[in-house]
Amino acid sequence: MAKANIRQIEAFNAVMKSGSVTKAAETLFVSQPAVTKLLKYFEESCGFSLFSRTTGRLVPTPEAKQLFVETHKLLAGVIRVQKTAKSIRDLERGEVAIVAFPAISMQLIPREVATFLKTRESINVSLLTRTSRSIEDSMITRSADFGLSLIQTENPALKCHLFAQIPMICGLPSTHPLAKKKIISLEDLQNEPLIALGREDLSYTAVSNAFSRSGLTMKPIAEVQMSEAACAMVSEGYGVTIVASFACAGPKDHGITYHPILQSIKMPVWLVTPRFTEQSRLATALMDTILTAINRLELSLHDQD
Repeated sequence: MAKANIRQIEAFNAVMKSGSVTKAAETLFVSQPAVTKLLKYFEESCGFSLFSRTTGRLVPTPEAKQLFVETHKLLAGVIRVQKTAKSIRDLERGEVAIVAFPAISMQLIPREVATFLKTRESINVSLLTRTSRSIEDSMITRSADFGLSLIQTENPALKCHLFAQIPMICGLPSTHPLAKKKIISLEDLQNEPLIALGREDLSYTAVSNAFSRSGLTMKPIAEVQMSEAACAMVSEGYGVTIVASFACAGPKDHGITYHPILQSIKMPVWLVTPRFTEQSRLATALMDTILTAINRLELSLHDQD
């Protein structure tokens, strides 16, 4: 005995609801003979009659009425599955967790995620802020679906790919004479009071090496842990700073201006994912959204007047 399929059950339900093969065929957008054939196969799979045809019209048998209660529930469930699949396909439903280093997770990612979620109320996003050195631990413990780190991991349980190259930029007080220049060179900053990110920050060595390659010496007059702190001091008119371009992603601060640096200083951002787990469509879409925002931010720096 052949098993019933969804199409046969759809035909049965349509006839039960409409009361005729003609109306059922219209509902299903098929021919009347097609509905009749589906009903025949469904009856054979059930092993008993579903309709009485002695009166010239289809009359459901008591068994058919009992069966309809269950087939109606089944098709309602199928419809829910179809709607859920559509929501997942259209990125309107799901959950994703992100872990990232502070410079990118304090402004750029939250703003992009907020824009992404405005039209997607059934999506749940978790954003964890961790130092790059602890992002690997967050991924190993499955606290996040993907991570963005300034440190390349070699853990065999994780995959690590170059995600982006982030340019370091110069932050100047808006009233500083150098603020009139579109591009700042390290030579311009040699005698300026420099507010640097702390020696534990991965950018410290990159900036120091850039000064050395130019035959200069980096002489910070202050060291802070976060780029927000460095920019806040510069905004108050004290010193200059070199920070990642993410600093531009926050609210406009009229006390500070940002400028590209002539000598290219870039920080690699690494995408960290579980090696044995495939990323969801939602996670992939958010990765693309973040990367697009990074590229847009860099273009805006070079397009500014």
